[in-house]
Amino acid sequence: MGFWGGGAGAGGWSQGLGGQANGPRGARTADGWDEEYLGKVYDADVARRVLPYLLEYRVNAIVAFAMMVVAAATSFIQPLLVGLTVKAGIEHDQNRVFLLLGVMAGLAFVQWLASFVQQLVTSWMGTRILLKLRTEMYEHMQSLSLSFYDEMEVGRMISRLTSDVQVVQDLLTTGSLTSLSNIVGIVVVVGVLLALDWQLALMTFVVIPPLVLVMVVWSKHARQAFVNVRVKLSALYGTLAENVSGVRAVQSMSREGENSRRFDALNQDNRNANIWAGLLSAAVMPVIELAVAIATAAVIIVGGMRAINGDTVDIPNLFAVITAFTIYVGRFFDPIRDLVLQYTMFQRAMAGAERIFEVLDTPSRIQDKPDAVELEQVEGRVDFDHVAFHYVEGIPVLQDVDLHVRPGETIAFVGHTGAGKTTITSLVSRGYEVTGGAIRVDGHDIRDVKRRSLTRHMGVVLQNPYLFSGTVRENIAYGRPEATQEAVEAAARAVGAHDFVVRLENGYDTVLQQRGQNLSVGQRQLISFARAILASPRILVLDEATAYVDTQTEVIIQRALRELLKDRTSFVIAHRLSTIREADRIVVLDRGSVVEIGSHDELLAKNGVYANLYRMTYEKERAAHADEILGEDVAVARRRTGELSPSPAGGE
Repeated sequence: MGFWGGGAGAGGWSQGLGGQANGPRGARTADGWDEEYLGKVYDADVARRVLPYLLEYRVNAIVAFAMMVVAAATSFIQPLLVGLTVKAGIEHDQNRVFLLLGVMAGLAFVQWLASFVQQLVTSWMGTRILLKLRTEMYEHMQSLSLSFYDEMEVGRMISRLTSDVQVVQDLLTTGSLTSLSNIVGIVVVVGVLLALDWQLALMTFVVIPPLVLVMVVWSKHARQAFVNVRVKLSALYGTLAENVSGVRAVQSMSREGENSRRFDALNQDNRNANIWAGLLSAAVMPVIELAVAIATAAVIIVGGMRAINGDTVDIPNLFAVITAFTIYVGRFFDPIRDLVLQYTMFQRAMAGAERIFEVLDTPSRIQDKPDAVELEQVEGRVDFDHVAFHYVEGIPVLQDVDLHVRPGETIAFVGHTGAGKTTITSLVSRGYEVTGGAIRVDGHDIRDVKRRSLTRHMGVVLQNPYLFSGTVRENIAYGRPEATQEAVEAAARAVGAHDFVVRLENGYDTVLQQRGQNLSVGQRQLISFARAILASPRILVLDEATAYVDTQTEVIIQRALRELLKDRTSFVIAHRLSTIREADRIVVLDRGSVVEIGSHDELLAKNGVYANLYRMTYEKERAAHADEILGEDVAVARRRTGELSPSPAGGE
């Protein structure tokens, strides 16, 4: 953008998370977050942090657990009743058969009712926990300093706010309660089997040791497989968010093909990771089914041998026991099967909770002091007292900037790209903390005031105005949602936006497309000016606010700027000469230091850095303007002499 362009500072914007230390997990990424933390099936630290979310709904949790226990108990009693029914049938006791069938039907209804209540309460509780978690994460993300967002990928943020929160919600509700129910079920079945026939029970349990051995080996591979799925998905989200946000740059550089190939490679990695994880999940189920089959066969064989070899065996009772055992064997392994499936869920949930708390524990570099004061009224005096700043230690961006701005004064910053212009304006709003010296507003060191009370008196208009999804009125009133329609229209009139707004399809109720793409660049800029003037800031920052508009639109915007800057302390970064000339003072920056200060005429009279760069830029603008006028004059002359006739389509 040349001499008049805005710069981010020689050191760039990257600064990490500002002291986010490596935690006990070990290897972290550059931003301090560990994407490859495997997670544990049970992590006491995470459980301690998660438990309060569940305890907030302790009554609901107790009801849900009680209903689950009732449902499990009725389910596990039924095989015993089936065995007794078989025995009654063998003994031709018709009344007892019907009685037992009636009891089983009643228990089935109780089981359905208990399951229904449990699911209802669990869903009610889960949605509220999900809401609370996401709200806490969103609010914390909004409070994090700019240095955090300089380095963090949007896709990774979305992944943590969506999928990680979802798996933690599943753990806190369905997962934890189901696991407890399964443990209770196993205990009940073991007790019933031992009470019925301890020898047959031991035959059933003999398959458990090899099954445990298989599960230990399987779990090692499963942990790595599922963390790999999470890492691949996070990378996919990050690339997707980046390419969608930068679609204009992608298309302008004809990168669609290359980006598609790269995205396809990431997508295939994600697919392969999911396939491998799915194969591991699928492989363990047949092992459990084989254990069920072996245990069932052992019960039937031993029971059959007893019936053949034992003359004094109570046959009806033996058949009742064998029938109950064969059903109980399946019921015994059902909770084990569920716990195996929940193993991966617990691991993902614990890792997800760890990642969530990493976000919630990430400190903001900009924090209010305990005794920070509230800025109720701001006159607009701003003092830069020997300010120094660096993004990266040892690489200074600003050095000994000493500047004192009077209330209502307009200051223009000029300098080469990287001179520190945008950095200064970011420091005024305390987007970053100075590393030396101090910035004072009305005599208050901005580090000693509450940041929100400071920014409430400030307005910022960027070269790429950010408009939000919603109506024109909602965008203008973004800083003051309670503003009346009359106030919104007055702000639009003040900057010259009212005329084009009323010509829109629905006027102020016209819904804007993403980032206001159904408006021109100049119209979007005027909306952002109206938004700034409605917020009525005492201190205003304009960062290349006229960079991307044409000359005709600039005339309209210049009128809007005069209204916008009136009686406000303003800091302007601009490459347009008209904006620079109208500033009260111009501050020339070079390599982070102030080299000249004065009005336009004073600096030209000095014939120094500003004068040389001004002449160079002025010559470029004058040449471009002359070419534009010459081109129009030549076209008109050629039409008059008949050298060039309009085309049939009306073009030239």
